Parts: sequence; C-alpha cells; structure tokens
Amino acid sequence: MSQRIAWIDSWKGIAIILVVVGHIVEPVSKYIFWFHMPLFFFMSGYLYRNKYDYFTFFKKKLFHLLIPYLSFLVLLSSFRYGSYMLDMWQQRQNGLINKVLKFTFNLVYGGENLYGYLGIFWFITCLFFTQQLYNLLYTKFGSNNRLMIRIMFASYCLAMMNFWFMKGVSFPWNINVVVMALPFYWIGHIAASSSVNNAKAVTLSAVIIVVAVLVDKWTLLDLTFDMKSRNYGVIIFNFFIGLAGIFITQHLAKILQNEDYISKILSEIGKASMIIMYLHQLIQLSLNNYSVFQNDIIRVMLGLLIPYIIYKKIVNYSVMQKLFLG
Repeated sequence: MSQRIAWIDSWKGIAIILVVVGHIVEPVSKYIFWFHMPLFFFMSGYLYRNKYDYFTFFKKKLFHLLIPYLSFLVLLSSFRYGSYMLDMWQQRQNGLINKVLKFTFNLVYGGENLYGYLGIFWFITCLFFTQQLYNLLYTKFGSNNRLMIRIMFASYCLAMMNFWFMKGVSFPWNINVVVMALPFYWIGHIAASSSVNNAKAVTLSAVIIVVAVLVDKWTLLDLTFDMKSRNYGVIIFNFFIGLAGIFITQHLAKILQNEDYISKILSEIGKASMIIMYLHQLIQLSLNNYSVFQNDIIRVMLGLLIPYIIYKKIVNYSVMQKLFLG
C-alpha cells in the first residue's frame, strides 16, 4: 500500500510541476494546457472509492476542499483589500468603493471572475462539484455500464455546446466546466480497476501528442484547450489528446518510482501539491516584477520551492492543517 501511495504522490508531483511550468514557460504552455487540468480530474477519479453514503462523502470533500479554498481566498484577497484601504486612506483613487464592491462580487462568484494570483481557484470549486455529481451518479447508476457511458457522452456533448453557443456566459464557480471534467473523472475511476498494456498505451499516446503538435503547427486547426475559459478546441481531438498526455504522465510516474532520489523529490512535491496550486501564481507573478527573477526557470523553481517550505511549516500545526490542507 505504501508503494502505491508513493507512486500516486509522484504522479501528483509531476502534475503540479506541469501546472507551474504551464503558467510560466510560454513556449510550452499551450501544449501543457492540453492535458494538465484533465490530469487532475482523472487523478481524482482514479482515487475515488464508493465507500461512503452521500452525506458523509459531501462532508469529507467539504472539509478537504472548500475549507482550504475559503482560507486561502480570505488570506490572499486580504492583500488586495489592504491595497484598497491604503488608497482610501491616501485618497488616491476615484470610484474606489465600486472597485471594492466589484472585487468582492468576483470573490463570491469565483470561477472565471478570478484572475491573476487568484486565477487557479476555479479548479477547486469545479473539482468539488465534479466529485459530488459523480458520486451521486455512480451511487445510483454505477452498476449500469451502458447508462454511465451514455451519461458521460451526454456530459461531453453539453460541454462542447457550452463552448460553441455560450462563450460569453460565465457561471459561478465555473460550475459549467463540470460537464467537461466529468468524463475525465469517470475514465480515471475506470482506469483504477482496469489492466491496460502500458507499453502499447504509452506508444499510442506519444504518437497522438506528436501528431497533435504537428497538426497545431502546420495546419489551420487550432487545438487550444483551456478548461477555465471553456475553450475546448476541436471536438474529439481535445478528449483523446488530453487522455494521451494523462497516460504518458502516469507511465512516467511509474518508471520514476524505481529511481529512489527522483521519486522521493516528486513524492514530496506531490504531497504539497495543493499548497503549490494556491500559492505559485502569487509567488511567480510577484517575482516577475524584479529583473533578477524574470528568468522562467528561476520562477518555476521558486514557485515550487517556496510553497513547499510553507507546506512543511503548515503540517507542524494541527489548526493550520485543518485550515489550509483540509
């Protein structure tokens, strides 16, 4: 069991490194976006176990996801409120009350309305609602495989319709992205109990990614995929490209598990993945204001290292763990 947990933590480590790199290193960010957020939904599905009643599952995820979400939201938004209070005291800005009200509304509405160092918060609420919906569906219909396939196909179709016909409409907490996240979550759950020929799956996945890069570069097809903004790119392509990236990272995590030093580093980063998720944008965007830190690699390293150090401090205090780790 401990080996399995270590392998999953290494996988989480790879996933969160991809998130940080995707937000900083522009030349590769488009390709990382093809699969880095689907990967987190897939991983959550991979870890899903139908062993709680609905209320218990809801309460468990509420404390695990939404308490840290609110704690970090209050903490990080306080910087902006502090700036507003300073401006108010110095009487430097006109219309400041309107800005405060708009910022407060965006905090409550969440999802696409959050940007900058708060931009990543959309994922947490979307994951929470995805988990709740999937748990409800699986509890009621999980034994009916054909019905589950139809539900997931319908969910994917709804996501594409949302992309095509409702581009200008944002929903609170990015709840509409749940319909795209749900199929990835479902396949993750299936993959946890399925035996797949790793060599063939990875070879096929690598071919798909290489072909996708070539198509994106040398044809008129735009394969952009960004879950937060509901830019889902090309139908069918988007889903299989996402799965290809997911299978490659999974295989990489399994291979690196045999490398003690590397797997230990990845596992440690994986354990701190949620803290890194919340804090890396604040750190790297702040550092980018100084010329000495404008190198992408330096900001990636510090975007991982500083939150990791904070994580190691948090785990020493039970109250802090409950507030920021759930």
